[in-house]
Amino acid sequence: MNSRLREGGYEVTPVENGAQALAAVREQRFDLVLVDAALGAGLSGIEVCRRIKQIRPSLEVPVAVLNKGSSREEAARAFEAGADAFLTKADLAVLEPVLRGLARAKHSLDELRIRNHALERQVQQLSHERTNGARTEPEAHNGAVGPANVWRDIAIAKPDGVMIVDEEGLVYMTDRGAQELFGGVIDGKALGRLAPATGLEAFVRDVRSEQRDGLRFDLPGKSGRSARSLLASVAPIVPRPGEPDQGLRIVILLDVARRRLATELIGLQEYTLPRAEVGVLRQAARFAYGAGNVVGPSAALSRVRERVRELGDSSAPVLLVGPVGSGRQHVARALHFGSEHQGPFLPVACAGLSAEHLEAELFGQVKGAFADALVDRPGLLQQAGRGTVYLADVDKLPRTLQRRLVRALRERVVTRAGADRPEPVEARILASTSADLDQLVGAGAFEPELADLFAERLQLPALVDRPEDLRALCEHFLRMFGSDRPELEISADAWAALERHAWTGNVTELRASVERACRHSHGNTIELEHLPASLRELAGEVAEHELTPAAPPVRIVSGVATAPYESAHNGRNGSRARAPGEVGHDDPINLDHYEKKCLERALAATGGDKLAAARMLQVGKSTLYRKLKRYNIP
Repeated sequence: MNSRLREGGYEVTPVENGAQALAAVREQRFDLVLVDAALGAGLSGIEVCRRIKQIRPSLEVPVAVLNKGSSREEAARAFEAGADAFLTKADLAVLEPVLRGLARAKHSLDELRIRNHALERQVQQLSHERTNGARTEPEAHNGAVGPANVWRDIAIAKPDGVMIVDEEGLVYMTDRGAQELFGGVIDGKALGRLAPATGLEAFVRDVRSEQRDGLRFDLPGKSGRSARSLLASVAPIVPRPGEPDQGLRIVILLDVARRRLATELIGLQEYTLPRAEVGVLRQAARFAYGAGNVVGPSAALSRVRERVRELGDSSAPVLLVGPVGSGRQHVARALHFGSEHQGPFLPVACAGLSAEHLEAELFGQVKGAFADALVDRPGLLQQAGRGTVYLADVDKLPRTLQRRLVRALRERVVTRAGADRPEPVEARILASTSADLDQLVGAGAFEPELADLFAERLQLPALVDRPEDLRALCEHFLRMFGSDRPELEISADAWAALERHAWTGNVTELRASVERACRHSHGNTIELEHLPASLRELAGEVAEHELTPAAPPVRIVSGVATAPYESAHNGRNGSRARAPGEVGHDDPINLDHYEKKCLERALAATGGDKLAAARMLQVGKSTLYRKLKRYNIP
């Protein structure tokens, strides 16, 4: 039996009789006790079980009773004596699963007791602070808990790890947090070996009757990670009256980097918003910035929406490539709110800050790092938590900061300006550019490693290259800025001006134009006069150009001015044939007819050069192609 248990990974302490078993339980700490009901001389197995359950330190230690037969009376006696399991010799095949189940139950009880001790200590400390006039933050109204309260809970009331240590410096029991900090199960191990040369063991063992706080020590990093800095507080566990003093201490461990960040964020949180409202606003943002609100029926926008859905749940960096005003930040928000990331969306304009201030904004600062660094402050990469940092115009990021961003993406750590200790980050990075990063890398103007990290790229087309999206975007902006007028529409003249405009500012310019029109119109129709001046002037020039009947081109032959189609091109009745695009008195008065004639005239005047014709007509290339297709003009 003993060898079988040892092979299963258990440390076994065998005893010969009940008296030895009780003595061992009083002297040592056991996770499980297995008692043979048929003990020899002296105490019976059932009596040993009963007495073990009366010894307070071992009160919660699971006891399994092993019996030869399956006597119902023996089983009843064992459970009455406090046994946690009753097995027969025929049940040896399930002995190990039963023992594992008892061990799990014991571990859960240990963790619960540890947390109860920690909470009791915290209650005592808070009571002491209040008694001595310590400042406390008033509770939010109506039970609402704002961000400052949440960060305060993290910073003060919730330890990162808890241990109970005996007077010899051996770890008596731990919670999961302590196991994660030290990298595994540490029960039964000596503090001197877990944290060598840190002074932790001496600090804990020196505690006798009063609490001690403030030991800071570093645990060496494992698997290539940087060292973790911890802060320890120790308090003795005072026994209740009549109970023996076992010399146990409770050790509360705080992760210094996490505490400092939380404390700083408390100072940054000035406005508190109830959690219920945060949830509602987040749902509204997900609707407003969902992939479905990347508006446009064109094939190019369909591909963008597909990519947004594909990349939404990823944590990989994404580079949005497109001209200024093409909706890069809107798509970045769609990527953020389309995911399960719980942190905020924090945009940074890389072209709008100096290198020094951009460094502090992204990576944080310590007090005195430079002239304006008056306080310790975390950077946006830390403030974002598990959210998103969006770097607009990342090609404008200085090369030194590009290299630091590479480290943040690869190692998931940042070092604040003026500091020498790296701190962990979890934020996702999105970036945008209107430049060709590969060309910049080739020219030595961009960090190659950073360009490689942005393997996921999403191309956003210019508005002039997707004219079929113009109407859908206008209708979208009408609903956005004219929501109080559901019948609001755009007149034919205003729409013609919108179609002819080149939109060099892309979607941003269109949005501003529609917003201005909605603000200046008071009825249910947006007229030409409500549009910006640049669109009104263009409409006037094009209208005059379109509706003026074309004079026949003239050429010089032997010093005499003649009509080019005279003689050879005269009709049977002697009348002259019309030049392309020429408007005659017998033409119908119809805007579509005049528009077609205008297109033909422009092509004739430019010798079929469609780009030159588009410039002459002051329309975009794609607009010209669309109109030529509409009128079947080759």
